[in-house]
Amino acid sequence: MALVRWTPKGGRNLVPQSGLANWMTDWDGLFNDFFGRESTSGCSCMPAVDVNEKDNHYTVRVDLPGLKKDDIKLTFENDVLTITGERKAEKEEKEGRFFHSERFVGTFARSLRFPSDVDPSQIDASFHDGVLEVKLAKSETAMVRQIEVK
Repeated sequence: MALVRWTPKGGRNLVPQSGLANWMTDWDGLFNDFFGRESTSGCSCMPAVDVNEKDNHYTVRVDLPGLKKDDIKLTFENDVLTITGERKAEKEEKEGRFFHSERFVGTFARSLRFPSDVDPSQIDASFHDGVLEVKLAKSETAMVRQIEVK
C-alpha cells in the first residue's frame, strides 16, 4: 500500500505524489470550483488520519479530540475501513455570544481502502486520550517471509 504525504490546499508537497493522489487533488478541485467551497480533505470536520504498514499488520491512528468511545463506530466491509462519529454541541452559553467559532460540531465519516490482505477477524480498536487506534492484521498467506536459498 503506497502512502502519500498530505498537504493542505495551497501547501507545498516535498514528496512526489502518486498518479492517484494527483488525480484525487484534481477531482477535489473540480468539486470545490463547482460547489464554491473548500474540499473535505482540508476541512477541519475531517479527522486527521495516519496509516502505518508493518510486515504483519496495518495501524490506523485517528485524532478525535473531545469524543467519547461511544461516539465512534467502525465497520470493515469489502476491504474498506469506515470510521464514523459525531461531535455533539456543548451546552449553549446563556450569557454572551460567540466572538469567533471554528470547532466542528456534527457527524463525520472517513473511509480507507486496504489491500485484500487484511484478515477481517483480526481487527482491534482502542481509544485513549482522543486518539483512536485500529490494528488490522494481515492474513497469514499475505505476510512477507524470507526464503533461504539453498
